[in-house]
Amino acid sequence: MRAILSHRKVFLTVLTTVFSTAALAQIDVWHIGKGGLDWASQAETQIGALDSDGALQPLELQANENLIQLLRTSGQRFLNGRPTDFVLGGQPRAWSNDGFFNQLVGNLDLLDGDPGTSSEGVFKTAQSQAGATFFWDLGAPFPVNRIRFFPDPNDIDAFIKAFELRVNDGESYNNINRPEYELLRRVEVNRNSTVDIEFAPLQVRFLQLLVLSKTAFNLSEVEVYGQGFVPIASYESMLHSFGSAVNYGRLRLHATRLGDDADASPVAIVQMRTGADETPLSYFRRDRDTGSQIEVSSAEYNDDLPRRVLFRQDAETGALLGELDRAAYLELPVEEQGPVRDFVKGDIRADADNWSAWSPELRVDATGSIDVPIDLPSPREFMQFRVLFDGDADNAIRIDTFQVEHSPSLVSAAIGEVALVDDPIPANGLLEVAGGVDTTFVYDIRTEFADADLAGYHGIRIEAFPPPIFAGLEGGDPPLPVEDFTVAETANGFEVLFPPVSADNNRPLRVMFRLRLLEYNTPIYAWLLANTDVPPHPVAPGNASDLVGTATINAFATQSKPEIQIKVSTPFITPNGDGINDAATIELTMSQFADATDVEIALYDLGGRLVRRLVVAPRASGAFSDTWNGRNDAGFTVPPGLYLCRVGVNADAETFATTQVIGVAH
Repeated sequence: MRAILSHRKVFLTVLTTVFSTAALAQIDVWHIGKGGLDWASQAETQIGALDSDGALQPLELQANENLIQLLRTSGQRFLNGRPTDFVLGGQPRAWSNDGFFNQLVGNLDLLDGDPGTSSEGVFKTAQSQAGATFFWDLGAPFPVNRIRFFPDPNDIDAFIKAFELRVNDGESYNNINRPEYELLRRVEVNRNSTVDIEFAPLQVRFLQLLVLSKTAFNLSEVEVYGQGFVPIASYESMLHSFGSAVNYGRLRLHATRLGDDADASPVAIVQMRTGADETPLSYFRRDRDTGSQIEVSSAEYNDDLPRRVLFRQDAETGALLGELDRAAYLELPVEEQGPVRDFVKGDIRADADNWSAWSPELRVDATGSIDVPIDLPSPREFMQFRVLFDGDADNAIRIDTFQVEHSPSLVSAAIGEVALVDDPIPANGLLEVAGGVDTTFVYDIRTEFADADLAGYHGIRIEAFPPPIFAGLEGGDPPLPVEDFTVAETANGFEVLFPPVSADNNRPLRVMFRLRLLEYNTPIYAWLLANTDVPPHPVAPGNASDLVGTATINAFATQSKPEIQIKVSTPFITPNGDGINDAATIELTMSQFADATDVEIALYDLGGRLVRRLVVAPRASGAFSDTWNGRNDAGFTVPPGLYLCRVGVNADAETFATTQVIGVAH
C-alpha cells in the first residue's frame, strides 16, 4: 500500500513493488450486506433501519401495510414497559397505565397480529374504565396516515365506546424529557367496533390511546399504517472480533439512492471505530471509606450469575415496572460500584488507551461505490461501525454492501520514536525545533516478533506535512549504516525498501530525514511495508530505543505564533532574454497558519507605485516558490532601478508582511 498524506489526513493507494519474505500476509474481507452476512445478525441496535433484500435502508411503508407487523417481522421486537429514556430511540415498546396488565406482558398481546389474543377480562370489571391509557413507542418517527384498533372477534360488542387518540413526532418533549402529545382525534360517542381513522400523513413516534368511556371493554389489536420511508433511522453494529489483532486496509461499500426528487438530499453517514479489548467502557470500583476510584476489569465488575427481575410500582402511574436485581448479578457490592465510563461519549478517565473515537463522518448521498482507507488505529482486534440515515418520506439512501479489508499483523509490535539527530535525548524530553528551518531528524523503530510465523516487513514509509526528505538508513545496536536499500518518493514523504525482515533477522532500525516544521505540532507517521499489497502496519509512538529520549512521533515548533519568511534568489536581475539571471525566484515559507489565508506578493517602485501584482491567492502553511521576470502588469519590462518585493499574509487577527529589494539592470 502507498500512503498519500493530505494536510493532517492519511489516504492509502497500492504499492506495486513486491518482495518475498518468509511468510506472505494475506488480505481478507469482512463482508456484510448482499452476498455476505445479514445485517440483523450483526446489529447491536436498529432504529427504523432494516434488512431489505440483503441491503440496509430506512424502513419503507407501503400503502395498507401494517407498521406493527412490519417491525415485528424485520427483527424489531417489541418490548413491554415504558423506556427509561424517552428521547433515545431504540426497540419499539408498548405499555399501559394498568400495572396488572403490564405485569402480565399483556400489552404485547395487542401487537402480535393475532385477533384471538387480547386484554381479555382485565378491563371488564365493574369499576369505571375511564382513564385507562395505552402507549406505544415505535422506536423512531414514521410517516403515519392511518390507525386501526378493534376488540376480540369473539367479543365484538366489547369495543371502546369513547376515546382520545394522541400522537407525538419524536421531537417534542417537555422539561423532563417526556413526550408532549398532540390530540389527533377525540370521539365521545363511538358506535364502531372497529375504529379506523385516516388522516393526512404525520411524523409519529409515540401513540397514546386514552379511554373516555366508563364501560367495560376488550382490546385485541392495534394497527398502524403509513406510506414512505422513515426520515431518520440508524444502525449500530455489535463489536466485531477478528480473532486477533489485524491491520485495517480499505472500506468498500455500495449505496443506492431511493426516490427521484432531484431537490431532495438524503444521506447516509457512516462511522467506524477500532478497539484493542472487548469493550470501550471503563469500570471503576469505589473505595467505601475514601470514595477514591480504582479501574477494574469488566469481569470483576460483572459476573454471569442469572439475572433476577424485581417489580416496583411507579408512583406516577401506578404501573408495575420490572427492574434487574443488581445484587443478583453484580460481583462488586452495590456500595463499591463505581461509574462506568464510555470514552467515545467524551467521558473522562475512560478507555481511550484501547478504543478510538468514532471516525470522521463518511457521507454517502448518491448511487455508486465508495472505496476509502480506514484511517483508524491498528493493529486491533475489535471493530464497530454505525450508520445514520437522514432523508424524508419519499427519498432515502440504501447501503447495499459494507466490506472491511484487513490482514494479520506483520509483527507483534512496532514502536517508533523521533528525535533531533544533534540532540536525541533532550533535557526536557520534548522534541522542539525552530519552525521554518530545514532540520535533520532520526526515526528509531523497534519491532517485535512474538510468533515466528508472522509475515514480517521489507520497508518503511515515513510521511508528514510538509513531506520529509530521506537522509540515511542505519540498523543494529549500535546503529551502523545500511548499504542494501532503495528509496522512493511519495506525494508526502518517502519509502525506503530493503531485504525482508523476519523473526530470524530482526534488528532495530534508524531512518534519518530532513523536515522543515510549518505547524506548531507536526506528527510524523511511519508504517511497516509488507511483501504484498496488504495494509501497512502502523508504527506506534513509544520508547523505541535507549539512544532516543522523546517517546513521541510529534515534533513541536519553538514558536507557536504564525510567521512568514521570504528568500529572494538574487539581489539583481537582468531581464534581457539572454537566459542568464533573467528572473528572481521568491521563496515564501508560511509557518503556524491553521487555515488557508490570503497571500499577496507584489512589486512596487521606490515611489510606492504598484508595478506588478504577482500573487493574490489563499495559501495554508507551506513552502512556495514564485518568479518575477522584471515585467509589470501590462507585460512590459520595467525600467532599470530598485524595486520593493512585498509579501503580505492577511490572517483573521493580524497581518504579516515583509519586504525585500530587487534590483533591475539592462
